[in-house]
Amino acid sequence: MKLEKINITSKVKGKYEEGQLNLYLGERKIGEVIENEQGLTHNMEKGFVFEADHIYHYENPNPEQIDSYIEDSWR
Repeated sequence: MKLEKINITSKVKGKYEEGQLNLYLGERKIGEVIENEQGLTHNMEKGFVFEADHIYHYENPNPEQIDSYIEDSWR
């Protein structure tokens, strides 16, 4: 499966919380920026990367369609 790399930089918001800068895409936390002796470190959630001052999300351009559904029944 080939993933598509999408630039989402303009959609990401930063919130300073508990001494660190957390990165959000909508309500979902996707990473954090931590300052240390080496400078800034970007810790990103799976599927998100920080490269050359931009944030990218890897997505499946053709998600598989669900062929069947399982419904819960009341007893």
